[in-house]
Amino acid sequence: MERESPPPIRKLIERVRQDFSEASEILLSFPDKWEHIGTLKGGEFPLYIAGFPIERAFHGREHFEGLPPEINVNLVFYRLYKLFQPWRMPTVFVNWDSEAGRGRVVGRGELKVQLDPVGQAQVWFGVSDALIWECYFDESRRRGNWQEQLAEVWNVVEKDVGVAKLWTPAHEPTIPEGYPDFLKSLGYAPAAEHPLWWSKERKEAESI
Repeated sequence: MERESPPPIRKLIERVRQDFSEASEILLSFPDKWEHIGTLKGGEFPLYIAGFPIERAFHGREHFEGLPPEINVNLVFYRLYKLFQPWRMPTVFVNWDSEAGRGRVVGRGELKVQLDPVGQAQVWFGVSDALIWECYFDESRRRGNWQEQLAEVWNVVEKDVGVAKLWTPAHEPTIPEGYPDFLKSLGYAPAAEHPLWWSKERKEAESI
């Protein structure tokens, strides 16, 4: 008899506990709220992509300047995403020799893991359209192949939203250089009829 696959882990805190089973505590604000959306591997520690619960967020026919009313009225939901990097915080016991001015490690205690936010994304969406207002890493996280990792984050967010048409602003203040080329690498192109925006058609749109 074939065994069924276990259900996916939806809470971020549960996913991190799976990766850091030796930790006595996972430190995270609003641990009961953040849902695990995806994990990026490749560095010393994984990078977790998490989403806050979806909110209703209708703002009217002209909320996003430059987009027509029929698109604005479709954007009735909002979701905040955060990128979390785990930091190990081991407890170390030290005997200190005040005369010599040095100490000696004599043991180790419990391990705690702190989840630090290192980036975020904000998305408004509806049945057919989604607008990725921003999706970026903090400057402190931009090293090595950070643009390739950021592209992976975009792909995870797009899949989570799961609509056919995606929109995003033509500029991102946190990435002043090379942003148009970055958007092109993701499949976005300038929307001729809406100069302030770039757009993209997803071939494999999925219902959220």
